[in-house]
Formats: sequence, C-alpha cells, structure tokens
Amino acid sequence: MKQDLVRILRDIFSSAGYSVTDSHKHDFIAEKNGQRTYVKLSSHPDSVEIKNFANQITNGEGLYIITDRTDADMLQYAEEAGLKVWDRDDMSLQIGRAVVADIEGNAMDLDLLDSPARKRVVAAAPIAKTVTPQSADEIAKVAIESIFGNGTAYKAEEPAQEGSVLSRYSEPSREPVIASAPVREQSPQTEVPEKPLPADRILLNLKAVPVNMTKEHAISTARSYVYDYKDIMLKMVPFWKYDYSLSTEQRYRSKIVDISGEGSSCVNALNGNNEQISLHDVRETVAIPDVRYEVKHPQTVEEEAKKELLDGIIDEHTKDLRFDATQGEAIISEHKRFKPAPDDIELNVQLVYVPVWEVKGPRNSVEINAYNSEVLRNPVDDDAEFV
Repeated sequence: MKQDLVRILRDIFSSAGYSVTDSHKHDFIAEKNGQRTYVKLSSHPDSVEIKNFANQITNGEGLYIITDRTDADMLQYAEEAGLKVWDRDDMSLQIGRAVVADIEGNAMDLDLLDSPARKRVVAAAPIAKTVTPQSADEIAKVAIESIFGNGTAYKAEEPAQEGSVLSRYSEPSREPVIASAPVREQSPQTEVPEKPLPADRILLNLKAVPVNMTKEHAISTARSYVYDYKDIMLKMVPFWKYDYSLSTEQRYRSKIVDISGEGSSCVNALNGNNEQISLHDVRETVAIPDVRYEVKHPQTVEEEAKKELLDGIIDEHTKDLRFDATQGEAIISEHKRFKPAPDDIELNVQLVYVPVWEVKGPRNSVEINAYNSEVLRNPVDDDAEFV
C-alpha cells in the first residue's frame, strides 16, 4: 500500500508544478519556487524515527505523512520537531484538493505546502455509484477510501482528460475498484469477487512483507553506491521474526532477584545476523513485480533457530550479583549468578520473507530492503559483492 501512496502523492505534487525527485533516505523530494521539501511516509510513527527525520533536514523542510491512525501526542511531537505533518485525513484532503484543482484547470497554482491541512474529514452517508465532483472534501473522502480499500470508487459524470490527476483515480484498467451502491442487506450466498492480479505482478505463496519499492526507485537509489547500473534482481530473503517475554523471580537467602524483560527482532535465516527490522504487514502471500527473482532457502530449521534465540535471551538476562556480609570485623563478598530457565521464557517465532533488491554495478553491488527502502550495510547472504 505504501508504494501506491508514494506513486499517487508524487503524481499530485508533479501536477501541482513541483519538481519531484527520488531520495535514498526519504520517499521523495518535492521542490517549487526554490523551496525544497523532503517527504517521508510512515504507518507506525515513533519518536525516534521522527527525531531522526527532523535531524536529517539541513537545506529545506520536512513533510511527515502518517498513513495510519495515530494519537494527537505523536502529531504534536512531530510538529514540535519542526516538521510539517499530514495525518491520514490531511492526506485525503490534499488529494481531494489536487483532483478538484486539476478538474478546474488550475493545478499549477496549487500550493500543497502553504499551510498544514489539519482539517478532519467528517464521515458521510454511502456515496452512490456516480457522483459529481462538487467539493474537495467530497472527493478527498472517496480518494482515501479507494486508497485504503473501503470499496468506494470515484466516477465523474464527465470523462477526465487523459493524463490528468483525476484519470489516475478513475481509470479502472490496472487495478479496478468495485463501486459501492447504497447499503442493502445481502444474501448469505453472495460472494464478492477477488480483485484480479495485474498482468505485471507475480503471486508467491510465501509468508512475507510486501514489496513497497519499485524497480525504478531501487535503481535510482543505488546509483550513489554502484555508479553505473548493470543488472537488478529481487531476492526473497528468509528471516526468523520473533518476540519474547520473560518474568521470573529467584531467591537467595533473604534476597529476591527479579529477572524480567521483553523484546522483538529478526534474525537473518541465511547468515544468523540479528537485524533491527520492524515487520508489521506480514501476509500469507505476496505479489511481486514481474522481474528476475530468487527465493532464498533458510539455512536453519525452526527448532535450531529457537534454541539459538533462547540461548541469546538467557545470556542477555543473566545477572552476576555480589553480596557482602559482615562477620565480626571482616567483610566477606560472595558472587552469585542468576539466569532464567528456558521454561521461564515465552518465545514466538515465525519465518517471514523480506524482499530485497540487489542492484549490480561493474565492480560491486548494493542491496536495498524493498519493504522499507533502507540501504543495507551488510550483505544478506554470501552472494553479494559489497565494497
């Protein structure tokens, strides 16, 4: 879904007269009238990500777009960090403004960044199959419902001009959206047909996170690392995604030692490296672009992975304590080690595939996480030739 949103937002900024370019750190850069804006999308914002993004802005401003619901404190934190902020409703409203401006023929006069939107779209009654574009708010609601899959499609009474912003939402040829009629009770036997897979996509029966980065974006990002692009391949890399919780108490004489903790992370199932990757959108199947690809096979089975993870968790939470006791005038020190047992740890492990673009140059290659667009510092296996 992020890939689709980035594409839509790039189109809207371009239609409004912004110069849009790729960025290897952010989702894209929009520039107009000498003002450069770095744009970053996030579905699960946190204070660390916001702070890092704000610190990276040195010669322009930052626009932080939150694509999922979030609390007001997180919005305020981002604004106080000096960023322009759009939440999900703001984004839908700006999409609606761009569509209306395009219909009226004055899209080039639209300044999407003149002021924060901060306006909330109020829920409305179901929209009929055919509506007339009368306001930005109305189209904004329809646009965001279509993007997030609520089943409502926009159809104008007058055909949109070819290549316009509106045509990119109303054209049904690539990814048709079923238009909803007024709500009515359905028969239990009624089945909703599945959305057909586009011709340029391949469906893999793998538990994986989606490919959110296009081939073109990966090549553009890699040019800073390989200089001269020669070849590209998509690798599906297996990771052991795990989370654990631990809570136990151990007694020693009159002392009670508390051992507790929790955490989550991912372990590369090819080389055993622990990676700090947040995988939120795990799916049972994954659609990938119709490109050359390779599915990597894990080098460890689940039981081996669990044993290694348990050993690491036990080592991390083992405590070496010193106890001092007085006997007469002498002070006697005693060291004691406390460590949790495997049964004290609740561990959940699952194998999840992560898409990785490998872009090759004449002498070296670079790997880019196609889920979060992060350039990898270390190769995911022994095949890549990093320098």
